[in-house]
Amino acid sequence: MTQSVTNESGNPYRDASSMGTTGAPARSAAYAMPAAEHTKTASRIGTRFIPWHHGRVPRFCALWASTVLIVLAWALATGGPAHNRSLPSPGEVWQALVALHSEGLLLPSIGISLYRVSLGVALGVVTAVPAGIIAGSSTIGHAIMDKPIHMLRAVPFPALSPLLIVLLGIGETMKVALIAIGAFALIYVNVRDGVRGIDPKLLELAQAYHLPKRTVFAKILLRGTLPRFMTGLRFALTVSWIALVTCETVNSSAGIGYILSRSQQFYRTDQMVLCIVLYAFLGLFSEWLVGALERLVVPCSH
Repeated sequence: MTQSVTNESGNPYRDASSMGTTGAPARSAAYAMPAAEHTKTASRIGTRFIPWHHGRVPRFCALWASTVLIVLAWALATGGPAHNRSLPSPGEVWQALVALHSEGLLLPSIGISLYRVSLGVALGVVTAVPAGIIAGSSTIGHAIMDKPIHMLRAVPFPALSPLLIVLLGIGETMKVALIAIGAFALIYVNVRDGVRGIDPKLLELAQAYHLPKRTVFAKILLRGTLPRFMTGLRFALTVSWIALVTCETVNSSAGIGYILSRSQQFYRTDQMVLCIVLYAFLGLFSEWLVGALERLVVPCSH
């Protein structure tokens, strides 16, 4: 008779010493396998499927491999004569970049676009964080603010820009306000949901100990909503670059949107594609910046 054994967790399994010639099921050997063997097996599997964790493949090359393949496919697709294709080649886009830089338009345009997005997102954050905390922690605040903000979020940017021109003029204020509106709605939604996700027992404990409202706001509400806030900031930056295209087509003499609008008028497809590439790299830079900020303020999420 085979002897039943119970492991430390209380789960019964058969003693490996009684197996061999008694015809016991082969799968019992898996239960008797030491924990170190399971660890070695998992390590071998991880080495096979994620080799850059062990230094076999540089992480940088692994992350950029798909992008390099896309550029190579683009170069192969545009390798013929220019008059036989409508899409410019990577070399022609590079020549457009050099030409705009020589014209003295490229760097000022990138700088003014970064300035508009940064100012608009900052204004959106300053207004959306208090609104999200109030709506998430107060039934009255939620009833007052939630529906109008959701309706504002559903209005497209081209529909908002004429109204902002009437209210604010066609200067920089209108452009920054349009970007701030786009960033505000996304940050508000994430902060509101972050406040709702805080454990109510923490707020009850703070109330029982009569903690000051300033302490509750800083130590519980703000810290509890940081992960959701960072998610909202990511989306807000993406939407801000989209809003920038709309606002920079109005009374602008610099900016990536201005270059894009001018290239459409003169049918310069090389400059059009260059603007798309610039937006893509600036969006990638924004994602990297938010990721670095998240690792700094929310280290437990990494």
